[in-house]
Amino acid sequence: MSNPKFVIYTRVSTLKQGKSGLGLDSQRKMCMDLIEREGGICLKEFQDVESGTHRDRPGLWKAIDYCKSHGCTLVIAKLDRLARDVEFTFKVLNSGIQIRFCDMPIMNTMILGVFASVAQYERELCSSRTKAALSEIKDNIAENGGHMSKANRWIKHLGREKGCDITAAATASARNSAKRANDWRSSSALYMWVENQLLRRRPRKEILADAQALYEKNPSIYGTREGKPLSKGILSLWAREMQL
Repeated sequence: MSNPKFVIYTRVSTLKQGKSGLGLDSQRKMCMDLIEREGGICLKEFQDVESGTHRDRPGLWKAIDYCKSHGCTLVIAKLDRLARDVEFTFKVLNSGIQIRFCDMPIMNTMILGVFASVAQYERELCSSRTKAALSEIKDNIAENGGHMSKANRWIKHLGREKGCDITAAATASARNSAKRANDWRSSSALYMWVENQLLRRRPRKEILADAQALYEKNPSIYGTREGKPLSKGILSLWAREMQL
């Protein structure tokens, strides 16, 4: 049985740290200690000198590509060396490689995936509760002529009130709709995965094919806001929004 293969990724935030090696040596030692405990071998090392909030990580994406082509596990000293941005972390997760963190030995790709699934479930649960609450309010209005809100306001109907400014109402509605869409996209595994694929300049036909495969495996995570698989039209729309 061959030894497991690993790739080390290290990151520091400033050019001064990168030149001095301050921080990189300790990160590398943590990674090598984990690899030795696993009886593995390190095939290659990559590093970035970038802030944890920056998404332009040439070293990281090279490490991911290398892991894919050589069947390696990416090992990182600490979770915050990968990113301080949860959204970006899940983009890396969606690359499909195995990841190990030295400071969190039990934190692996599968557990990160569970976190994503739980977040998706919570969003769906919140949506169901909202729909149920609105349905109850509508029933109360129909039966009693109104509904007493938690703020002790007597509501006679839902939606835009009669006589209000239509333009203002339409603007508010559009603003709320845009906010809901942005909220969904900021936490959508599919949207983040698509952005990652577009950034890597993958052909859209390949992106659509892979997205369909991901949807078939887990439609609750890799579905659109309407719960459907990614379509050519939605992909084009998102690409324009991302300016990619």
